[in-house]
Amino acid sequence: MTPPRNIIRVDHEASRTHAWRVTLQRHNEIVVKYFSDSIYGGKRKALKAAGEYRSELLCRYSPYAHAVWVRTRLRRNNRSGIPGVGRYEECTNPKTGHIREFWLASWVNEHGASRKRKFTVSCHGERHAKRLAVAERERQLSRVCAVKSKQAMTHNSPA
Repeated sequence: MTPPRNIIRVDHEASRTHAWRVTLQRHNEIVVKYFSDSIYGGKRKALKAAGEYRSELLCRYSPYAHAVWVRTRLRRNNRSGIPGVGRYEECTNPKTGHIREFWLASWVNEHGASRKRKFTVSCHGERHAKRLAVAERERQLSRVCAVKSKQAMTHNSPA
């Protein structure tokens, strides 16, 4: 009996807790609910109730809106102020100490794979390299969101 994603088994003898726990995060809100074996009449019935609850939660939140939120939230360690865009320095030759500076645009494509594109400061200049990275990030994000939206519409349309 393998539970679906976002559902884990909790068996804690000291507190006599035997249940399934559903944990789901959407837009900075974390929802947690327990499904006890004793209340639902056994381990399998509790898992079934947990699965139904999970499905209800997932239907309540748009997968498209969640995908956009995940891809555009600003992380704590971001210094550029723009999600998915950062400035980096890379030592290209340890003997000479030559350092390559660049702005990097990164995104997750429609298949979930990480993609990146560099814009070197030496080639474009500091401001222009950053502008190019921001523009590339926005272009790719728009493209991925359009593809995801189309997939969601195709998947949810009645057959």
